[in-house]
Amino acid sequence: MTRANVLFRWALMNLAITGLAFLCGGTLVLPALRAYLALFAAFTLLAAFVVDPELLQERSNPGDIGLDPFSAKGISFLFLTTIAFAALDAGRFHWTGTIAHPVQMIALAFVALLMSLQAWAMMVNPFFSTAIRLQSERGHRVITRGPYRFIRHPGNFAMLFNMPATAIALGSYVALVPALLCSLVILRRTLHEDRFLKERLAGYAGYMLMVRYRLFPGLW
Repeated sequence: MTRANVLFRWALMNLAITGLAFLCGGTLVLPALRAYLALFAAFTLLAAFVVDPELLQERSNPGDIGLDPFSAKGISFLFLTTIAFAALDAGRFHWTGTIAHPVQMIALAFVALLMSLQAWAMMVNPFFSTAIRLQSERGHRVITRGPYRFIRHPGNFAMLFNMPATAIALGSYVALVPALLCSLVILRRTLHEDRFLKERLAGYAGYMLMVRYRLFPGLW
């Protein structure tokens, strides 16, 4: 995949998310929503430049559907649903009582930190696929550097907390419903992925002895 294709996909994705937010919210003149959309666009643009183009190709079009195709589709759907619910709440229906602006800004800062962690994981792991599969044609191997020194699934950790933080940053408790459902799907994916890699990927069982925890250091 060329950088031009990557940038085209980046523009299309951000236009689609912005359009969804506008259609649901009826306006983009919401400071928290604009701040979130700008942050999302900035980090996805950063990923477009720093992540290996081969990985971006793999993420957009995996070689096969993998062990658990539901998880990737479910995560994408629930992410968009979280944005839609938040825009409907904050822009049109005001189901949620006002979330204090400082709380939203703290949540937005957490979103930025978690996006940074996910970008770091993607930079050091050229096999960070949307599909749970053995990428034999790409020389799939265990990655032990970067955030993978501390937990086995740092990208999943970032996504797990990013979704609830997004709902709060956008000022919507209602959006926590799809956000928390998304977190549950990510937990389920982590279990499947960890088991799959242990059984199929050479060296992963040894890596599990070095890095004992999937997502939460000292806990799990």
